[in-house]
Amino acid sequence: MTINDPHCLRRALAVLCVSIASLAGCGDAALFSLNPGHIDPASVVPDACFEGANVELLRYSTRCERASVKSLTARIDDGLEFAADAVETLESPCADGPSPALEIRIEGHSLIFDFSKVSNPGRFPSADFEGYVIDLTLQPQNALLLAATVDAGQSTLPLHDGDIYHEPDHIEVNFQDIAFDERGLLKIDLLFASVSHQGNEVR
Repeated sequence: MTINDPHCLRRALAVLCVSIASLAGCGDAALFSLNPGHIDPASVVPDACFEGANVELLRYSTRCERASVKSLTARIDDGLEFAADAVETLESPCADGPSPALEIRIEGHSLIFDFSKVSNPGRFPSADFEGYVIDLTLQPQNALLLAATVDAGQSTLPLHDGDIYHEPDHIEVNFQDIAFDERGLLKIDLLFASVSHQGNEVR
């Protein structure tokens, strides 16, 4: 697990040298230049871009510089990845932090944090980072994650793109100082590109 420098956590996402035409599916053609030789716009991969990947979920806070004692693991399929009652067991690493019962789903090109089953409203504490960390073990058919941006039209929580940090196999979502109740929803749009593989290693 890599928790980034607090300054990095708040920086806007930057995808260098990327010019993308249209990526409705992971294998759609696009014109861009990023690490030439590793991205193959002509390759075809499943539309569910993380399908089959193993995922680990953790709570982390810079207030006490710790992760939650336990983590949750799942395999991304067509169903629910992390149910509300399971996520609620991820106690805050700091004594006074909340542990809301939210559902977390990865659906094709979306990462969704759904607070509809939360019975007790609350607020995440102020911190450089107070939120959730997702680590992925990618499979050969998975695609390269290029960007993760808040869908402001669907989300009800006031997060912005600077609250999200990502790498191809790692996503951090910072809920610091965010109030929540059962109306809370955060939808993050994921943008992928096809990748070339050598053996079983994702490039």
